[in-house]
Amino acid sequence: MSESATVAVDAPKTSEVAETEQKKPRNPILRYDEIFDVQTGQTRLVKTERSELKRQSGRKGVLCVRRIFDNKGLLTKTDVDIKSSHVATAMQDMHSDVDGISLRTRPPVVPHEIFFHSKIGLEQKLEDARKSENPNQDQISDLVIAANFAREEFEVITANVDALLASGEMTWDLLWTIFAPNVLVYRYHPLVEEHQVLKLRTMRKVPRPDGSIYWEVNCHIVADDGVKFGLAYEPYSMSIDQFDGARKIVDLPVFPLDYHPDSADVHAKALSRGRRFADLRDTRVMETSGPAMFEKRLPSNWRAVPYKFSSHGRAIVDVSGFRSFNANLESMPPRVHRTLSRDGLTYEQLLICTPVILGFCFGNKKWGGFGLSRLRDVTWNDQVFHDLVLAKPSKTLVHAMVKQQTSEDSEFDDIISGKGKGIVCLFSGPPGSGKTLTAEAVAELTKRPLYSVSAGDLGIEPRTVDETLSQALELASKWNAVLLLDEADVFLQARTAENVKRNALVSIFLRQLEYYQGILILTTNRIGQFDAAFESRVHVSLQYPDLDENSRRQIWKTFIRNLRESGRQNVDVRIEDKDLARLARLNVNGRQIKNIINCARIVAKDMDDALSVSHIDLVLEVTGRTSGKEQVKTNGFVENGA
Repeated sequence: MSESATVAVDAPKTSEVAETEQKKPRNPILRYDEIFDVQTGQTRLVKTERSELKRQSGRKGVLCVRRIFDNKGLLTKTDVDIKSSHVATAMQDMHSDVDGISLRTRPPVVPHEIFFHSKIGLEQKLEDARKSENPNQDQISDLVIAANFAREEFEVITANVDALLASGEMTWDLLWTIFAPNVLVYRYHPLVEEHQVLKLRTMRKVPRPDGSIYWEVNCHIVADDGVKFGLAYEPYSMSIDQFDGARKIVDLPVFPLDYHPDSADVHAKALSRGRRFADLRDTRVMETSGPAMFEKRLPSNWRAVPYKFSSHGRAIVDVSGFRSFNANLESMPPRVHRTLSRDGLTYEQLLICTPVILGFCFGNKKWGGFGLSRLRDVTWNDQVFHDLVLAKPSKTLVHAMVKQQTSEDSEFDDIISGKGKGIVCLFSGPPGSGKTLTAEAVAELTKRPLYSVSAGDLGIEPRTVDETLSQALELASKWNAVLLLDEADVFLQARTAENVKRNALVSIFLRQLEYYQGILILTTNRIGQFDAAFESRVHVSLQYPDLDENSRRQIWKTFIRNLRESGRQNVDVRIEDKDLARLARLNVNGRQIKNIINCARIVAKDMDDALSVSHIDLVLEVTGRTSGKEQVKTNGFVENGA
């Protein structure tokens, strides 16, 4: 017999029970201690040595209270076996979906504390039974016993709890009394900094290796795991560390929502956010800024822990992609265990929708979970394309090609079906000449996200490049994104007999490119000898010269105009055309112009002044200028760019 076997040593046997019941009525409440017998290595039941509740007449045992002790003689928990089918049915009706309650076993077993939270429910069941057209006296008798037990067993605890609640406080050991089964709880999500409503699943005391104890709170949420949508377990449990004395309930890291001072407002915001969450579908492009979360594994024990990072820029909602490309994560996304309809969520289910939406942030080039309240709809700006300082024929060609490729009746194709449907653009030129800006303008014009990947992101080993490039092309195709491959020189150079590794990289790139059906933009700072096979695959090739004075003047004018029109910059601009003429003579590139203006704006804001040419002159003076080409030096704020 195993050590976990339970032998009722002092409890009467089944035959004896029947005989005893015929002789005299038994106590309705039976009490036993389940202790560990060191000699036999088994647990056994002994009658509890304590005063019984007020004796009540009954035709049989209704409840059996079992205090369970460990092998050190310490009380671990108290369970109640429900002997009455009438009480079992009542408890089943009240707590059928509560975790940790075995109401379908024979006999049903529940934690002792569940009766504290069942007082009102049992009294209501008793009242209903008495008002029935055909009252069942056995049912009424058993419910009377159960209701009295729930009231009298916790009489002292109830008095203490009521006194503490009068001042909005609670002691650590009595916290379980306010965390009723399935109660809605509130917490401030520390990673995405969002208010969150959850549904209590379980609450238990957990010891730490250092001997301290904490309450572990586990909850239900509504989530999307990339395959199913519905009820899920909140992947990261919440804890309430042990504390002395009483503490304000609202100061706890998690507490029942009803105790929140602005519970009505929390309800309204959670409901609105839940509706938005249910409406969100994969591959929807959004704007984001602020805290986001991801997961990493600790090298010491390989345990997965969440961490916070700052997100910015465009992001795409893609739960299925997150799951596919982050399959090694332990808790993201949370796994759905009960499927629900997005269009049929109840009020409570809308409230507990997770505030974290999974996807990819293009600004960080990083997967993550983003706070739903921080996600905004995208406002596309096709003015960026019109502001490009680019020769008119080149701009006309790029505009026509990308618009045609994105139209539904696109005629791009190859003799082989599915081959050659994409557009490949090559932008070559010195740093700051507008290559990246053109790629950004194309994305704005086509209302597609810009997915930027550098050659460094792809690696240098042929096998690694093959995998990472395939992944980048797959994601860009799935997201319907404009793919920008920056610093692509290594993939473009002509193959030679001397460099086998580079030949392999070029061959991999050409093969992957063959069937790509989106818009791919390649940039390079230098024009070398391109591989002949690659040259035949480029649809649009633009060479960006060094900026002349007229081009620089237009760039200065565009950045300053954007500064005037942007309501977020919160600064006046007082720069005249004559100032632009002088600034245009500086031999600087487009990225440097942008950095100079940003630095000058910060200085003007710090001085509480309107932005003027004097602030720009200050930045130029601090950073300095070389003679000859008069190129602005890098000095922490102003950079040449790449």
